[in-house]
Amino acid sequence: MTALDGIERFETSGLWRADGAAARRNIYVSIGEAELVVQDREGTALSHWSLPALVRLNPRVMPARYAPNAGADEELEIDEPEMVAALDRLVAAVEKGRRRPGSLRRLLTGLVLGFAVGLLVMWLPGALRRQAETIIPASQRAEIGVRMLDRMTALTGPPCGTLTGSEALARLKTRLLPATPADLVILRDLPQPALALPGGLIVVSDAVLVEQDDPNVAAGHILSAALAARAEPPLARFLDEAGFFRIASLMARGDVPGSTIDRHVDKLLANGHSRLPDDTLRSGFDAARLAWTPWAEAVGLPPGETLPSDMPPALDDTSWQALREICSG
Repeated sequence: MTALDGIERFETSGLWRADGAAARRNIYVSIGEAELVVQDREGTALSHWSLPALVRLNPRVMPARYAPNAGADEELEIDEPEMVAALDRLVAAVEKGRRRPGSLRRLLTGLVLGFAVGLLVMWLPGALRRQAETIIPASQRAEIGVRMLDRMTALTGPPCGTLTGSEALARLKTRLLPATPADLVILRDLPQPALALPGGLIVVSDAVLVEQDDPNVAAGHILSAALAARAEPPLARFLDEAGFFRIASLMARGDVPGSTIDRHVDKLLANGHSRLPDDTLRSGFDAARLAWTPWAEAVGLPPGETLPSDMPPALDDTSWQALREICSG
């Protein structure tokens, strides 16, 4: 027992009486794991007292007198200093626990509340992001995408556009993403080949047009950005990076600070999209009926087996040439 730690002698003599009318008897007292035992000189147990219920009747007076519980007539008198010190330590420890009856309950309540708060801290940001993703209207998504595009054009210059080039770009979009509401935008010197933005924008670097002779390579960059956006919507990625308080502000006031937009765009330009697994990309290329090998070889992926060519080119030669010159106007 903690209150008796350090006491080597747990047995002593004393005087005991069974009730107020009984004569006192010479006995031996021993302390067990949870009880005090009163024995006669032959070793026969006369009484068993629960240690946690022990009561000191005359504090700071010797010889010390104890009762098995408050209000009991049974009494024990001990004058052995070490045994008295041990029993007094036990009585004090029990009394301290009685003075704080709610301490265990408060501790358990605190632990439960702490656990609940921890779960809330881990769960709430993700839940709020998912809720924001669901309720933000298409017009607001488009606005966020346009603000990101404005940040990019501040670094790269305005979007490219010629009459024939824009027509060719529209044909390429219809060829690759016929059922997807998307707008393709060509920018000069974009650090990444293609990036998807909220609101259905896909920005494409002019480098993929002028540095490759095969339109399937440029088409592959656009398609891979679109596939990445299907796997991880651009708005979801933006909200993840924006953080809890920015999301809450967006939902409450419908606005996002320019600094949050700028940080996200700068990170996007530096790192691009996470590349999807090769099998996922290959399936997307097959579904769009776009040849895999030209783009795979251009980005350093295994070309795989070349399928029988029932896949039409991304663009005819005339349209491809017009698209390559879209930034010349």
